[in-house]
Amino acid sequence: MRKLLPRKLDQNGITHHLMPWAVVFVLCFSITLTFRSVISHAAGVSPAIKSGVNGYCLDDHNGSSSNNAIVDSWGCNDSGAQAWTLGIGSIKHGANLCLAVKDNGTTVGDSIILNTCNEAAGQVWLRDQGGFFNPNSGLCLSLPNSQTGEQLVVASCSYLSQPYEVWTSDMNTKCIVGTEGNKVACYAAQEWTNWQSRASGHEALLNTYTDGSPYEEWCADFVSYVYKEAGFPFTRGETNGWDENIASNVQNMGFTYHQANGYIPKPGDVAYFDYSGGHVEIVVSGGPTPTFVYGNSAIIDPVTGNGEMEANTIASKGSEGQVVYYLSPNY
Repeated sequence: MRKLLPRKLDQNGITHHLMPWAVVFVLCFSITLTFRSVISHAAGVSPAIKSGVNGYCLDDHNGSSSNNAIVDSWGCNDSGAQAWTLGIGSIKHGANLCLAVKDNGTTVGDSIILNTCNEAAGQVWLRDQGGFFNPNSGLCLSLPNSQTGEQLVVASCSYLSQPYEVWTSDMNTKCIVGTEGNKVACYAAQEWTNWQSRASGHEALLNTYTDGSPYEEWCADFVSYVYKEAGFPFTRGETNGWDENIASNVQNMGFTYHQANGYIPKPGDVAYFDYSGGHVEIVVSGGPTPTFVYGNSAIIDPVTGNGEMEANTIASKGSEGQVVYYLSPNY
């Protein structure tokens, strides 16, 4: 429950002026219900993110705009507490705060807060159908137990068609600004969203990524496709892309080689894993715990019979292999 603003009444007036005080009570009650989110913010700062529950929006609880602030859903009111910006894999509030899973949690029910933007894995959000997906936890942004007015949590993404996991916005992330790496990361994130939203169209998407050869190990072709869409096509290597097992194919196109140990990945980097047969992924969010998007995962897509597209923060699978180097475009 939200606290109402305190009121002090004249005890004598209650007896002799019942109607005026009743009017004051009703006015104060209605005002305090809406005053909470506008108390320290100007109205209409930037577009809201609307819940699938009609009339409710993503909301900075009490407009505190501080680290560890609670994030909830509240009646849409065009206040600064409900002003958000969609970035490349992020949801920003104000100049330097990001929507985050508390303590980078990975458990159903972990709470949602605001924290200083720092590329933490809990701050990464990709569009998944009508909702928002956190690759680190593999969970989605949700109203707790379908309840409005309560602190948001992460929950199973099995309910993205339900109002409590649906989030809409008029904002569109355009992959036209920033460094070369940021553009690449933006296109990779958009393709992941396309894949998630078009299950029946996977055959067509795979044909696009692989130049009409859908039943192959297409992780490298996906990297080539994303770089081409970002305006930086690969010009060497195999005819349908490049050999992910030969780093020089990409190095010779203006990339810098980094051993994984000791290197902090940046958006747009190509990560090479020494799994059997070799494997490559695109970094969509950098930092000590990078987020990857990639094709041809171990999960089989029932539509194409090939590997699914995945997004996660897995840098090692034990004895199966791990990321051993990164190739970063020269910024």
